[in-house]
Amino acid sequence: MKTAHWKEIKVYGDMYERAILNYDRLETEEYRCPRVFREGGYSWPGDWEGRTILALVMLAQSTGREPLYLAEIMKWLPERLNAKGYFGTIHGEGLADEQQLSGHSWLLRAMAEHHLWKGDDASLRVLEDVVRHLLLPVRGLYNRYPIEAEARVTEKGEFGGEAIGSLLEGRAGEWYLSTDVGCAFILLDGATHAYQLLKWPELAELIEEMIANFRRIDLAGLSFQTHATLSALRGILRHYDTTGDASLLQLAQTVFSLYTREGMTENYANYNWFGRPEWTEPCAVVDSFIVAVELWKHTAEASYLELAQGILYNGLGYGQRPNGGFGCDCCAGAHDEWLQPKTGLFEAYWCCSMRGGDGLSRAIGYGCFTDQERGAFALPFPQNGQMRITLAGGQMTAMQTTAYPYEGTIRLEIRESTIGVPVTAKIFFPSWSDAKKARLKVNGQDAQPVFSAGFVEWTGIPMTGTVVEMSMPVELRWENTLNARSLPDRRSLYHGALMLGSIGGANASETSFELSELEPVSASEAVYRIRGSGLAFRPIRELGRLAMERAAEDRRQVLFR
Repeated sequence: MKTAHWKEIKVYGDMYERAILNYDRLETEEYRCPRVFREGGYSWPGDWEGRTILALVMLAQSTGREPLYLAEIMKWLPERLNAKGYFGTIHGEGLADEQQLSGHSWLLRAMAEHHLWKGDDASLRVLEDVVRHLLLPVRGLYNRYPIEAEARVTEKGEFGGEAIGSLLEGRAGEWYLSTDVGCAFILLDGATHAYQLLKWPELAELIEEMIANFRRIDLAGLSFQTHATLSALRGILRHYDTTGDASLLQLAQTVFSLYTREGMTENYANYNWFGRPEWTEPCAVVDSFIVAVELWKHTAEASYLELAQGILYNGLGYGQRPNGGFGCDCCAGAHDEWLQPKTGLFEAYWCCSMRGGDGLSRAIGYGCFTDQERGAFALPFPQNGQMRITLAGGQMTAMQTTAYPYEGTIRLEIRESTIGVPVTAKIFFPSWSDAKKARLKVNGQDAQPVFSAGFVEWTGIPMTGTVVEMSMPVELRWENTLNARSLPDRRSLYHGALMLGSIGGANASETSFELSELEPVSASEAVYRIRGSGLAFRPIRELGRLAMERAAEDRRQVLFR
């Protein structure tokens, strides 16, 4: 399965509106010249610049809107790099700063995506200089990256770390280490992308060295940052794409299972560190979404898609703020039953707001996958829009219309088609929906739905004018806790894929109620209330519809006894 090209997808509605809102945020003053370039004392060289450029490049392609300030940023970029062509301090031979390496992963990703988008040689030259002068000199050092807890203990005898990571005092061997434990491995994401373009053998050696040491790490025991873990998995999966090494896919599955079991909150966000549920970080939530989809792409296991939908609608959904940026929240389920923005971290404008642009763009791009070999296409994230689908038998243009995830009807109309052979259309069908109540119609006539690996399939010749409609129940349901470390004996309330949180009324933590006691207030908006009570429930993903002041004070219960 391959994602359809950006140019072949045009969406509208909720996901597009969220992307445009984020786009607008990333064209405010903080993300324009000269402020987009951090001053010399910035302890994350390349990070702000790389994240911003990457987000703008991705949003431009997913929305079709040309960035207002990107050309100027790219023009300024070479003048802001040091004598060796990267950001920050030029360290002596045999030394490595993990925050500098981490930040340049985003710069590498940005340059790679910009080059692929524009065919621009200037961005490719920046990428080459960063690899040649910053990455290749640290070969041999990743073998000696400290993976013992003792190297991370602060003077107070405990792990440190604020919302913006900082370097620890002194060095551990050759390494300047960060309170964002393991952020050096974020570089796997950028390095593997650069390798796909350059194919330099010495870069492959570094990547293999990084992966070999990553395999050895006790991620939970070292309280590894989950963002670092998930960004590393993105790189490992990309290298699997490049090399076909099956052990890399197995590694990604194993580590992602650890993350979902011990690093994920009850609304599909994240603990910022394993074993330390202090706040969430949408940077990591974006990475978890991408990893889940990529694992589905490689394994066809529907459970990964359901995780990805949970992450997209509930983790990222609640994390996006009314101004389009993204912020940190409390870790629902770790300490209590409530979900609310983390005090003082309502918007992480220095990192998460930019990463949100990549995440929303990916959600749009993941709307359609094609399988040329089998003559099939899949719609894993139903959304309103038009798609131009190319298969071995020709091309077709299809319009998808849906109110998912609030309602369960997906309509696919073939507007134009040159395909004269049967193709298979695969429409996502989750395990929580009742297959016995599913309905499939083709040109208004009932057809027998075929269920396969998380999809309803229809196979036929996609003639111009063909209409395929699939409907499935999207109903209230209970869901058990996700994280093995969450509060025991709790459960969450869902409308299909949408987590519901309490609004108004008394604290429901001790209230016992059944689904039969809930009545809809607004069926189209998935709002319910308990009969005879002031307590109501609505999707948590709608935080961004509130005024900024109201959203900052939001607090809703999401776990119940």
